[in-house]
Amino acid sequence: MMMKRIIALYSGLVLCLMALMIRLIYIGRMDFSSVMESQSKRTVVVGQRRGMIYDRNLTPLVNRTQRLVAAVTPSAAAYEYLKGKAEDSVLIEKIEKGYPFLMEVDEEINNEFIRTFTVSDRYDDDPIAEHIIGYTDSSGENGVTGMESSCDIFLRENAGKLSVTFAVDAVGRVLAGMKKTVNDENYSSKAGVVLTLDESIQRICEKAMEKSVIKSGCALVMHAHTGEILASVSLPRYDPGNVAASLDREDSPLVNKVLEAYAPGSVFKPLVAAAALESGVSPDYEYECTGSVQIGDRVFSCYGHKSHGKMNMTTALEQSCNTYFVNLIMHTDSDFLLELCRRMGLGEKDVLASRIAGRKGTLPDENDLKIKGELANFAFGQGKLMLTPLQVAKIYHTLATGNCLSPRLIMGYTDYMGLMTKEKSSEGRKLLSGETVTQMRKMLSSVTENGNARSAYSDLVKLAGKTGTAQSGIFSGSEEICRTWFAGFFPANNPHYIVVVLNENGMGGSSDCAPVFREICLGIVTEKEENPIP
Repeated sequence: MMMKRIIALYSGLVLCLMALMIRLIYIGRMDFSSVMESQSKRTVVVGQRRGMIYDRNLTPLVNRTQRLVAAVTPSAAAYEYLKGKAEDSVLIEKIEKGYPFLMEVDEEINNEFIRTFTVSDRYDDDPIAEHIIGYTDSSGENGVTGMESSCDIFLRENAGKLSVTFAVDAVGRVLAGMKKTVNDENYSSKAGVVLTLDESIQRICEKAMEKSVIKSGCALVMHAHTGEILASVSLPRYDPGNVAASLDREDSPLVNKVLEAYAPGSVFKPLVAAAALESGVSPDYEYECTGSVQIGDRVFSCYGHKSHGKMNMTTALEQSCNTYFVNLIMHTDSDFLLELCRRMGLGEKDVLASRIAGRKGTLPDENDLKIKGELANFAFGQGKLMLTPLQVAKIYHTLATGNCLSPRLIMGYTDYMGLMTKEKSSEGRKLLSGETVTQMRKMLSSVTENGNARSAYSDLVKLAGKTGTAQSGIFSGSEEICRTWFAGFFPANNPHYIVVVLNENGMGGSSDCAPVFREICLGIVTEKEENPIP
């Protein structure tokens, strides 16, 4: 029995000695030079950023604000250079610790102790197109909304980091006289996504909206030849660098109103007129407005029950006569009008990019329009009809050009050197005849010259458009909230730009939105007079 114990003890001892020998052999083969090297260096990250987001002219829309950051080798000499640029006690403490540190400075300082770098912040104090660009999470590395989310993988793949490596002793203190190494890991890359937005037009729209009476609403500018979105503004605005401040606000600043659906009201009437013209109805077709009309057991009235008298198609648009259009839709092929809406993509989502899409909105169907009351509501943009401002822009694009194009937001992508590869654009579809387009241009320019939208008139450029005021079914106390609109295009005879303005809680399209439309149009004319968008 004793012998067995001795043998077991001896065997265990042999096994332990073998394990120790194997460990010693492994340690002997380790690359101590690399271990020692990693322990003798300390790296500080000066700046890091995601891939770029540009406008159509490759003007940066992010990483625009730049700062000077100094990477400091702690020493008495460094203190002398930095004295007065920070709180003295803090600076002394950092110097005495002996660890490399970063410090924001107001001028370039470059010597053996200090190296200054230009770094950028993702978002400005005065942000631009924040509802389109979106924002990142608190780490700054992952996109949450907008293009930051839509192109998140691409922007992360093209992220960059700028750092400085110092030689240090065993406790991490910088070794005097040793060189610093600057590491640019893709930080200088120009790779990014290029949007169709135009920075100057975007700023024009933002300024026009912010000084208007509109507190909650949006404005949109679309290129009439390509369907490219040149500007998109949603109010209230928010700070993408401080999203938490907007999370609990009742006015929903994080919601992009351009993509939400609303009752369009009278901005829909021109499409009814266009469908009537295409159905063979003459623009001279007359109807006498008495202020209201009864359809079945329902009475439809003009605003304030105003009697407009004898109207033709042009004067009915000028005065926004509800009863004229109720009568006109009864003489129009409603199936053709509905099909026209569907071919424009109304009632379907407009997908601008991955995770950026408008609401579907709603269209009545054929059975709905067999009910005379529903058909009458459809004539002036009420009832079941709900459209996004983006969809309204598509309507006015068709009225202005006769074609329908899918809206575009992404123009292409740039590589490390900043060279752009363009995305293929979609081809338009012809929906209206040239004769109808000519008539609609004349009628809608007459609305601003002679009608209830004279607040949108300009003698600098001929503007065309239509006001709208729509009931929302939402009440604030005893008062119903109204959606007010202005939608149009310019120049009226050769449209280049489609412009839509919405006020979520307004008094009237003529007073709320038409002046904003005019200011945006005149701002674009002035800005692009020498360099128009092709």
